[in-house]
Amino acid sequence: MDINQRIKAIQETRGRVWNEAQGFLADLEGVEMNAEQRTQWERYNVRLDELQADGEELVKRAETEQERAQVREAQSIAFGAEPDDETERRNLNADLRDWIRGEKRMSTHDFESGRPVNAISANLRGVQRERDLLRMGATPEEVRALAWDTGSVASAVPTLFDRTLYEVMEESIAAFKMPLRRMSTDSGAPMDVPKVTAHAIATQVAGQGTTLAGTDPTFGKTTLTPVKYGELITIASEVVSDTGVDIVSWVARDIGRAVGRRMDTAVMAKITAAAFTGAAGTMATGGSLVGPTFSNLVSTEFSVNDEYRSSQSAGWLFRDATAGVIRSLRDGAGGTEGAPLWQPNLTGGLSGFNRPSTLFGYPVFTDPNIASMATNAKIAFFGDWSSFYFRTVGELMVERNDSVGFTTDTVAFRGKWRGDAAAADLTAINFMAQRIA
Repeated sequence: MDINQRIKAIQETRGRVWNEAQGFLADLEGVEMNAEQRTQWERYNVRLDELQADGEELVKRAETEQERAQVREAQSIAFGAEPDDETERRNLNADLRDWIRGEKRMSTHDFESGRPVNAISANLRGVQRERDLLRMGATPEEVRALAWDTGSVASAVPTLFDRTLYEVMEESIAAFKMPLRRMSTDSGAPMDVPKVTAHAIATQVAGQGTTLAGTDPTFGKTTLTPVKYGELITIASEVVSDTGVDIVSWVARDIGRAVGRRMDTAVMAKITAAAFTGAAGTMATGGSLVGPTFSNLVSTEFSVNDEYRSSQSAGWLFRDATAGVIRSLRDGAGGTEGAPLWQPNLTGGLSGFNRPSTLFGYPVFTDPNIASMATNAKIAFFGDWSSFYFRTVGELMVERNDSVGFTTDTVAFRGKWRGDAAAADLTAINFMAQRIA
């Protein structure tokens, strides 16, 4: 959906909200509003203002892009066209298809053994950087300059395979969407990173000459030791050679989905097992298992220090089913009446790239590896996610081998990547535990 279509969609939504608000007033004609009705009228006005602001922002973006296009056209007429890497991109993707079909060999050195193998190394770091810049509101020109201008066109241009592979892995790995402290290293050696278990606390000084007191911070260390995650698939040679099959996307998606889901399971296990030191937002359910309430969620949010709550990286993490329960909660009558606590992303990323829904103003992330609602289960996490490390080693490598399936006339593709995760500050994140009192 282009900008003009988005502007039109916002205008249509605003029109529907306006008509609904007018109908609401018409039903109350001659009747004085009570407190609940005044609240509802205020919500209509707030929503209309939000849609108006989003529409104006998109109009400005459209005008800016038009101006830039005019400037580029004028520069092209005056000084000649800038070099276009579209031909290079087409050549790279054509080479990739030839490699998958066995018509071309890609010689790459295996990261572990150093021996040459018939493989490609996906440039996921570049695509990840591209996505992060888009989320921060960077223009396409800024993304091209900051994410891909590395001095070599061949290494700078993202291939169809890279983007497809990362797209599926981002869907499979919540850590790619969450604002974790992501790092990528060329070496797979264990890496020690500092860990804070308690911060220093100062005391009041009574007067001059008084001995300073206070508590010392408690430090420790955690070691990031990358673990290998891999997937081996075999494909009939007829499928590989069939020009009517988009085999590039198929291989990228299948390997990306398999490796991504397995890596995500390991990363989420590190999160759920971390010994966070805050006061847990425990749900005492009175002898019966019930869903989380407004009060439970507020307790969990405020069990984390305000330093972390005010961070740009603060957010929630739930299982999808738990998020579905919380999405139905409201701010009145014990969660059954009033305004919804959950604010869905109604603009479809208009004001930002893939903007998540929010709860109490904080982004919400979901992952199937977080525990379901059950006795003694950690069903929700909240805090500053930049305090959690997510490390990957090198790039995801995809190898091709024709000898494995010689007797069955199949071709084998193997994808592998290494990674690890760990908490760096055990006071920055807390969880909600569901327990029966």
